[in-house]
Amino acid sequence: MHDHPCSPWLRIRVDAGALRDNVARFRALAPPPARLMPIVKSEAYGHGLELAARAFVDGGADWLGVQTLREASRLRAAGTTVPILILGPATAEEFARATELGCDVTVGSLAALRAAASAGTGRLHLKVETGVNRQGIVEDELEEALAILAANRDLELAGISSHFADIEDTTDHRFARRQQERYEAWCARIENASGGRPLRHMTCSAATLLWPETHHDLVRVGISAYGVWPSRETLVSARSEGRAEVHLRPAMTWAVAISQVRPVPAGETVGYGRTWLAPVDSRIAVLPVGYADGYMRGLSGRAHVLIRGQRAPLRGRVCMNLCMVDVTHIPGVEAGDEAVLLGTQQDDVITAEQMADWLGTIAYEILTLPRDTWHRTEV
Repeated sequence: MHDHPCSPWLRIRVDAGALRDNVARFRALAPPPARLMPIVKSEAYGHGLELAARAFVDGGADWLGVQTLREASRLRAAGTTVPILILGPATAEEFARATELGCDVTVGSLAALRAAASAGTGRLHLKVETGVNRQGIVEDELEEALAILAANRDLELAGISSHFADIEDTTDHRFARRQQERYEAWCARIENASGGRPLRHMTCSAATLLWPETHHDLVRVGISAYGVWPSRETLVSARSEGRAEVHLRPAMTWAVAISQVRPVPAGETVGYGRTWLAPVDSRIAVLPVGYADGYMRGLSGRAHVLIRGQRAPLRGRVCMNLCMVDVTHIPGVEAGDEAVLLGTQQDDVITAEQMADWLGTIAYEILTLPRDTWHRTEV
C-alpha cells in the first residue's frame, strides 16, 4: 500500500463501522431506484482505498468512484465487483484496460472522446460544462461529440454528468440552481439526439444533503461518506432549509507515540528560529512527526494535540520529522504515551475542520495530506 516503510511511531486508525454507518445514512437519504456511489479517489480521502471500498459496499453502496485506472485496478484485484466509474482523464490504452476491468470512464473533452473511440469499445459517461470550467464539453462541441458516438457503435453512452462549482462555499445557491437548470437542458438535448436514457448524475456531498431533486439516477458522495460535512455553509443551509439532521461519524484518527519528554527551564527557547520562550520551567514532549509526514509546518504555534485527554499546544516550529508540544500542565506524561493529532481522545476531539482552520485551508486537504510513512489499521 505504501512506497516507503511505515514508521513504528505514526498511526492512522480508520473506523470501518463509521464508514458503513455514514453510507447507510446516505442510502436512506437517496433510496432506490437511485444508485449510491461513494467516491474513493486519492486513497479514499486518505482512509485507505481497499478498506474504505469494502466498508462502503458493506454499508449499501451500489457503485464506487475513483480518479484513476490504477485505483480501479487495485479494487478489482481486491475482489470488488460493484460497478466502478473512473472520474479522471484516461489515455486510449487506459480506456481499453478499463473495459477489460468492467469499469466505466468519464470523458470531459472531445480529445478524451476521440481517445475512447480509438480504444474501440467501452462505457462512457459524458461530462458536460455547467459552470466549473474544469472538465466537460461545451455547447459548441456537442454536435461533434454526438457524431463520434454515432460513428462508434461499440461505445456506449452510459451516463451524463456535471459538477457544482459553488454549492459548498456559500448559503446563496442561485448559481448552483442555474447550474442544475443547465444540466437538465444538456440531458434533454443529448437524450433527444441519441435516443437513449443514460444515467444522470451531478450530486456531490452538499447536493445530496440539501437537494433530493438532484439525486437523479446515480448519487455521488465524497467527503461526507467519511463523516465530514462539506462546509459550515452546507450545515447552515441544511438547517435553514429544514433538512433532517444527518449525524455523520468521522472515521479517521491520526496518532503518534511520544518519543521523549524533556525539561525546558524558564527563559530557554524551543525549536528552529527560537520562536517560543518558556515563561516558566516547562516540560516539552517531542513527537516524531513533521511536515515530511503530512503534519504541516503551518500548524506551528497554532495547533494542539490530545495527550491523556487534555490539549497540549505546539511549541516552536514544526520540523521536517519532529515537533514539540507543551505538557507542563498534564501530569505523568512519559515517552510512549499516545498523542492524537486528529480525532478523539477521551472527551475531547480535534476535527479536520479545526485543523483546516489552523492552516487556512479546507477539510478535504487535511484528510488527503500525503502520509506515506504512517501505519494504517482498521478498527
